[in-house]
Amino acid sequence: MQMNSPKLLTWVIAVIIGLLGILIHVDVMSVPALERAVRPFWLVSAGFGVLALGNVFKGL
Repeated sequence: MQMNSPKLLTWVIAVIIGLLGILIHVDVMSVPALERAVRPFWLVSAGFGVLALGNVFKGL
């Protein structure tokens, strides 16, 4: 399997999603609508998932 570097936009989106999960978990920030919909663990996991998809698929 050949890995590719993700585009800057993909990397930024993944970091923002992951940081949201971490900041909500440590109670630095609160997003009530987001907290009711998904747990912070899944936000961090989604951030890593987006980053992994950006590495696997070229042009993402």
